[in-house]
Amino acid sequence: MAPRSMVTFGFHSSQSKSAIKKNHLLAEALKEGMNFAFKVPLIQKIINTMWFANKHNKGIMFPKHFKPFPYPTLALVLTAIECCIDEWVTGKRGDIPFTTQEYHSVYKVYLKCLQDFDVAMKEVSVLPAICTRIYEASHIHSGAGTVTAESQCKVSARVIAAAIQEHQEGSTAEDDLESD
Repeated sequence: MAPRSMVTFGFHSSQSKSAIKKNHLLAEALKEGMNFAFKVPLIQKIINTMWFANKHNKGIMFPKHFKPFPYPTLALVLTAIECCIDEWVTGKRGDIPFTTQEYHSVYKVYLKCLQDFDVAMKEVSVLPAICTRIYEASHIHSGAGTVTAESQCKVSARVIAAAIQEHQEGSTAEDDLESD
């Protein structure tokens, strides 16, 4: 993710004093007021890579957990991006491990910020709409196609009633086979 953030935000790996100063100022500016959080293409690319790389990835396989895209997971993505920006705070890229110990409190701040934003914008449902669009775009990215309505249960009422009756009578299809 670090190379992607380098390109997206415009950090330079040059050792010149002017580049180091620009990198430092850029990192500080991005962290100020979470300015980087509005770099939606980066957020979408990270989500696509992590959970929707193909139609067999977790985001597709477990839609109940990813549709709409969950706030805690979005907070995790924002926290990871902040870690990438932190690598440039000195002006030169340094390796900063993304650990619970270092970033748990940052994660909590992002999660609370998202929750507060959701409450403040409840009447117009801004954040749920954003999270739904994230999921839909990721779903398409995976190659699983467009998002369709949830599939309907294909078990008929007659089959369900028969299963209930069998259960209540204490018999199963295996019992019937054994008695033959």
